[in-house]
Amino acid sequence: MPSIFEIANFKRDYRKIWLTREERIKKEGSEYFSWEVPATAAAAMSTIEIARQFPAAKKYEPLDWVEVSNNATVDLTLIINGAETLPVLTGTIRTVEGKALWQIGIRNDDAAAASTLHKIKVSLRRQPLTIDRWAQRRG
Repeated sequence: MPSIFEIANFKRDYRKIWLTREERIKKEGSEYFSWEVPATAAAAMSTIEIARQFPAAKKYEPLDWVEVSNNATVDLTLIINGAETLPVLTGTIRTVEGKALWQIGIRNDDAAAASTLHKIKVSLRRQPLTIDRWAQRRG
């Protein structure tokens, strides 16, 4: 049975590890998390909850950067957290940063054609905290 002093040292060490990890996330950001949007029927939507799709992303929540690469022959709409919508035209890349991301959806805006598998890629991450972003938050 561990003594009370050993338990106290464990809690102190755990807090130190947690603070070190938080500082590292601020400096380096997170890894990239990639989602290949499945083939989506006309006027349909594909959605993911980030923490469920990428369990490793939980420690970086909320992610704050998303890039959608649309190489399909249909126009799309990026839906952030079920509320904000942004168009992603055919053959374009749409980048959004500085928003808390919990859920991402891609809607096929074409009335007749389905999107093609492996043609729409979504990349997500948590950006490192730069001095400019820190100043914007403080100002």
